[in-house]
Amino acid sequence: MNRTGREVGFTLLELMISLALGLILVAIAVQLVFSGQANFRIQQAASTIQDSGIFSLNAVTKNIRLANHGNAANINDETLYGGIVLSAQAPMNMPTGGTRKGNLFGLKIGSSEITSADGLSKSGLHDSGFGSVKSDQLVIIYQAPIDMTTCTGLNVKGAERTLNVTDGTMRLHKGWYVIERYYVKQNTTTGSADLYCSDAIFLAEGEEVPTGANAVTGLTATRLLNQDYITRAGQMIAPNVDFMKVQLLVKKQGSNTVTTGTMSIDEYTALTLSNDEAVKRPMIMGINMGWLVRSTEKIQNVKAKSYNVLGQTLTPPTDDKYMRHVYTTSIALRNGGLGE
Repeated sequence: MNRTGREVGFTLLELMISLALGLILVAIAVQLVFSGQANFRIQQAASTIQDSGIFSLNAVTKNIRLANHGNAANINDETLYGGIVLSAQAPMNMPTGGTRKGNLFGLKIGSSEITSADGLSKSGLHDSGFGSVKSDQLVIIYQAPIDMTTCTGLNVKGAERTLNVTDGTMRLHKGWYVIERYYVKQNTTTGSADLYCSDAIFLAEGEEVPTGANAVTGLTATRLLNQDYITRAGQMIAPNVDFMKVQLLVKKQGSNTVTTGTMSIDEYTALTLSNDEAVKRPMIMGINMGWLVRSTEKIQNVKAKSYNVLGQTLTPPTDDKYMRHVYTTSIALRNGGLGE
């Protein structure tokens, strides 16, 4: 039988070249997929850090700027309902026989006056996301300037004036007082930590206790907190906050000089007090706050590094692989008695 045409097909060499080119293209495609997934994880990690950092800043600073609202006195550890709570019934390290009164003087939870140091601002009080390194606690008090909600969503009444239709006189009702405790709580499941807040409200002496439709559970008398803000479970307000640091901005006035600077909370309360009650600890003008926020998931190409949060150096384990970022802010406090 005669063959009228040539047979058409690939030679072995051509087939091997085609397979090699195909494998190269597949490898490039796989590499692009892996690279895209890695970039997505990095972007997602950076996004979660930014969300937690910015949200924690906004959530905390919004209320801290109200600290000392309702007081006419400068802030120190002897200011009744002072904006930064540094003392309970009496200042810390008070000399024997002293009669000075503290920030929480006369306030009660149930039938007991508040005496626990866990209810005060304090350095290195809570476990952080770094094991042995302790995180600070900040406790503030303010008088609600308007009807508002606290850090956990409690509804509080602001100051208002009412007219007595009988005699035409005006009556000022002070806003309810709010005490808020900000702290970092270790997450035993993830190994990280989260930013929490617990709170309570109370009425100043001489104010009317709300009744009827305006009644509030636990708010039954003046100078009595409606709930235990120290031991009750708080509410998480920002996830993955490994560490929080607080510095006090202070001003000390001498006979001829005025000195300003920063101190930790424990450095401030450790300052020596004498029996001369005219000599006070320095006035507190504001606070510096710092947070170390971490990503939700690990990133393989992240290199271990140390972080500095307001003078505190934190170094994660070398195999940690989480992205982190430091957020800091300075907050001026109200010392002029706004709200009275």
